[in-house]
Amino acid sequence: MPLSPYDGEVYHYSSLGNVNSILLGKQGLCLWASRIDCLNDVSEGTLPEMRFVQACDELKADGRIDSRFYELIRNVRPNRTGLVLYAANGKTRPVRDEFKTYITSFSEDSDALAMWNYYSKGSRYEGMNIGISSRRLLNSLNSRQNQHGTVMALMVKVIYNEREQLELIERVLLDLHENYERGYESSVRYHIGTLLSNLKPVFKCACFSHEKEVRLFINVYRKFESELRVEYRTCAGYVIPYVSLNFDRSVVSRITLGPGLGSDDQKAVQKKVVEEMLINHGYQAVVAQSIIPVRY
Repeated sequence: MPLSPYDGEVYHYSSLGNVNSILLGKQGLCLWASRIDCLNDVSEGTLPEMRFVQACDELKADGRIDSRFYELIRNVRPNRTGLVLYAANGKTRPVRDEFKTYITSFSEDSDALAMWNYYSKGSRYEGMNIGISSRRLLNSLNSRQNQHGTVMALMVKVIYNEREQLELIERVLLDLHENYERGYESSVRYHIGTLLSNLKPVFKCACFSHEKEVRLFINVYRKFESELRVEYRTCAGYVIPYVSLNFDRSVVSRITLGPGLGSDDQKAVQKKVVEEMLINHGYQAVVAQSIIPVRY
């Protein structure tokens, strides 16, 4: 996959009402990953296929791929199966199977008014964000819930710009056009189908670019569904499948409380209360207050 794993600090925004379920459970930090086809953005997962068609037509029109290669690839669709290499009895075993993709969202922005607005109630902002090291997060997930490699987990930065999306796909197609060996046409098509499947969580419409989103996405293979139990919640009249992901408390480096939480004295009290709460539950994290100067 032509994407570098994201490596840096990320921030998970949530309602204060979720403190108990996210931070205070016996398993440590708990985040929910929702299935990609049930997220709020109705275009979710559709953009790679659209950009692929655009890329094929552009490359053909510009003469950068020939007609034979164009006819070979132009009707490729995202794969419904993927290859997972898992450990069993001390050996690595490859399995190709159908999978479902689940996503947990973060932001690169530690104090974004656009993100706090998702957690405003009337004239108040009732949110927090949790600062997390992306590298420690993935390491913790793999050591706790993916010891045998039965899920594919990756943390990536969302790409919003249409030109960037097209160029990413075009680079892959041009490399294949230049280097693939005749007789391996089916492998070329499968490689492209895998690319399109893996890009589904990565491409989003530019109208969401203010979120500066980084995503942890995991592919849960049908053969191993029992290892990450799928649960269900409701939101705005929809039933949403999700999986609970548990992480070590040490992955949390910072908690930021949303803006506009009363007077300075009230904010100071709340900051101390949250610090006390974290210490009592085994966290070693800095507590901060949003510096966005909103009153309501």
